[in-house]
Amino acid sequence: MVAPIVNIKYLCLITAALTLGASHASSHPIEEPNHTAIGHVLSGSEHLVLLVVIGVVTGCLMLTRKRPQVLAGNIGLIGFIVYETYSHASASSLLQGLEFFVVATIISLIAWRGVYLCVPVIRWVVKSFRPISHRYLCLADNYIGFPDAKAHCDIPCKIYDPAVATISALSVIRLIDIINETLAAGDQGSADFQNTMSRCVQRKEEESEKLKQEVRIIWGDYFKEPQFESFPELHELTHKIMMLASAAKQKVDREEAL
Repeated sequence: MVAPIVNIKYLCLITAALTLGASHASSHPIEEPNHTAIGHVLSGSEHLVLLVVIGVVTGCLMLTRKRPQVLAGNIGLIGFIVYETYSHASASSLLQGLEFFVVATIISLIAWRGVYLCVPVIRWVVKSFRPISHRYLCLADNYIGFPDAKAHCDIPCKIYDPAVATISALSVIRLIDIINETLAAGDQGSADFQNTMSRCVQRKEEESEKLKQEVRIIWGDYFKEPQFESFPELHELTHKIMMLASAAKQKVDREEAL
């Protein structure tokens, strides 16, 4: 969902930096005797901001839907809260440490879930802003006149040519002639005869298939509605070419090849 946007390496580095920077906020006691852990966490930015940021980072890691990032985010968040809880329990009391654990968990989970709520909103805003930005760019283009960028299809237009298919058809005819000449003049039991026949048959297959491929390209890429309206027989003609090319592969018939 956000994997292409969020750089996982940067998130891991941020988490590590926040964890290292938390030493100042980890080991100090709750100095006021009547000050609860809730007030201690909410009143000081050293805890509140850190928990919110780590919750947001964990939410982003969860949105990647990748197991290593999900595990790293959850383990990092739980480990950080447990470490903070232990530090405050040791510095103050076990009860205040447990209270800190509950408050820190709630704050981080709220920040975590906030990421899930913000992502659809951000997507909706971006999607809604695109038509507006396009409209303003068009208005700016009317006054400024941006340079035009021109493009075309993957190959230059009007270069479709049946020359390759024609050469393939002529090659099939010539190969059939060689097969017939070899049958008439050669010793059918010799190695030369077998070699010539096998090569001619193989090449006849290849040239027939090349012809069909070239015709498919012209029929599928070049012909459009104007050509079909001017020449309604194109579909039938293409199909006949395909059938004759298949017959040339199956048999040794010079008339069909012609």
